[in-house]
Amino acid sequence: MKKEVRILLIGEPKVGKTSLVLSLVSEEFSAVVPPKAEEITIPADVTPERVPTLIVDYSCQEQSEAQLKIEVRKANVICVVYAVNDDDSIRKLTSKWLPFIRSSLENPDERIPVVLVGNKADLSHTSKLDLVLPIMNEYSEVETCIECSARTMRNLSETFWFAQKAVLYPTAPLYIPDNKTLT
Repeated sequence: MKKEVRILLIGEPKVGKTSLVLSLVSEEFSAVVPPKAEEITIPADVTPERVPTLIVDYSCQEQSEAQLKIEVRKANVICVVYAVNDDDSIRKLTSKWLPFIRSSLENPDERIPVVLVGNKADLSHTSKLDLVLPIMNEYSEVETCIECSARTMRNLSETFWFAQKAVLYPTAPLYIPDNKTLT
């Protein structure tokens, strides 16, 4: 069992990465959001799996691409956040973010588990999971997809629980998605 879980949130500007972190910690939505949340440690005694969890926010306004590559390498799991009401942020999952994660790793065979997080579900009348689920077939590192809302708190704690679970109970050693076999 890991002694801690380091979750990195990345994605396009204005998809709500920082709002997700702040809403989780304060248990309320704030309309005033800084460009980046400070690194947050959630103590083991308040997590379902009893493991300290570090949440790291990324901001392209405050950090360089080189700094992001370092954060990717340090992460145990990466939440790639998109906005459910912004199709461009969904397209960037495969045109930018998932390839960036792969190219940031020093070993081309290495995989960091990824959770695709659709934020702002309160602003869309329809789910976008039909657009996002096929990405799981294309990118074996994607463990799961979830839609949530930092504003209404819908699926907020579940989002971070799924990220924690992707590290503590990875499917990678058990299932090979490329040829759909159990090991």
